[in-house]
Amino acid sequence: MASYALAGKKAVITGASGGIGFAIASRFAKEGASVVLAGRTRSKLEQSLARLHETTGEPRGLQIPQSHGIHCLDVGEGKEWEGLVKENKEIDYLVNCAGESQASLLLRTSQEVIQNLLASNLRGVIFGCKTVAKQMAARRRGGCIINISSLLAHKAVIGTSVYAATKAGQLGLTTALSLELAQHGIRVNAVVPGYIETDMTEGLANKELQKKIPLGRFGTASEIADAVAFLAKNEYANNCILNLDGGLSAV
Repeated sequence: MASYALAGKKAVITGASGGIGFAIASRFAKEGASVVLAGRTRSKLEQSLARLHETTGEPRGLQIPQSHGIHCLDVGEGKEWEGLVKENKEIDYLVNCAGESQASLLLRTSQEVIQNLLASNLRGVIFGCKTVAKQMAARRRGGCIINISSLLAHKAVIGTSVYAATKAGQLGLTTALSLELAQHGIRVNAVVPGYIETDMTEGLANKELQKKIPLGRFGTASEIADAVAFLAKNEYANNCILNLDGGLSAV
């Protein structure tokens, strides 16, 4: 009989209709967890939920029934996070995967774009950690928060300055909260992906860029999901920052 390490647990994944977010949601579901797909667009979330049911099905031998669902919110709005935790009262895991990319020099980047990047990539993570951790602390059952950062947090690429700043901020937040929330049994970790095969990086997949990566290829969303599942299940993982970049951070 299969062993389901996350059976009876509830996980909230933001950005769950995207490539990496959906892969993480699928992995949690396969491990026995109930998953809440969170994001901004209801139609995309509904499609992702249907796909989740199709691809994961009902795990064989699972003793505790699963209940997957969706929740629409703008992660950059604190009140919308309050609505999420009010609707979902038993959150064990939060994965902050929502975010927007940037491809413009700072001097040509509008204030509106800057504000949107800060809201989705950093402010939303802060609000999510604050609101969900407060619920976790009140329940006194611990929990785990995992932030999906980026290699660009510490490796310069032209045209990504604001994005890089938000992703670096996520790592600072992770370290600070791993100390601050440990008293409540809440672990806070981060995954730092390099170039991953998703719709967001489709235009970047070329031989010249791949040659710069020691392993010679982009990573896959499922490989990121593997790392997230490890951090969720390993009870001694706290302030664990996992690089998954094929070795690109070494060159």
